[in-house]
Amino acid sequence: MDRRLSLSQLDLLKELGTIGAGRAATAMADLIGRKVEISVPQATLIPLENISGLLGGIEQRFFVLDMGMAGDVNGRIFLLFLPEEAKNLASGLLGKPAEEVDLEDEMFKSSLRETANIICGSFIGALAELTNMNIFTTVPSLALDMVGAILDFIFIQIAQYSEEALYIKTDLKVSNMKFNGLFLFFPHTESLLNIFQALGVSEDK
Repeated sequence: MDRRLSLSQLDLLKELGTIGAGRAATAMADLIGRKVEISVPQATLIPLENISGLLGGIEQRFFVLDMGMAGDVNGRIFLLFLPEEAKNLASGLLGKPAEEVDLEDEMFKSSLRETANIICGSFIGALAELTNMNIFTTVPSLALDMVGAILDFIFIQIAQYSEEALYIKTDLKVSNMKFNGLFLFFPHTESLLNIFQALGVSEDK
């Protein structure tokens, strides 16, 4: 699908990201007892073939958190962090220096999964509330993989039902420590159309 979104649709995507980020920041702050800020400087729909440009070289590694969606909206969500960004995030969540964070430690992995639950859950919660749709998510899986393997998985598993993804760049700040991640939302093409229809957003340019 070669989709050129209307201005109202682009505004909607940014609004969904912003609402979800605000809820996620509040939830994370309540969880760890620290000030958390999450901003959404960019939200847009991109073709699958352009995702490689967001991730860099094929040997670059990312922590990938993968959640499935079912109900009135079907698809998958990916939250990606570079290893160093993931260590910075865990540092804020676990209350220890980033250099002491062990990438193999179960507490570290648990903190990333909880972050995925909060960020992705907040976005899906905002989407469900605004559309009055029932949307369910699976428990997030976690893996450390190279870009090449991530892209292979996306094209094999995702391309069969979606030719594009909602890309949301997230800038996170815990106390005074800044880091960022990539949020990729792959709705079934029909689900995306249903979302716009439920919100009464015109496809007119």
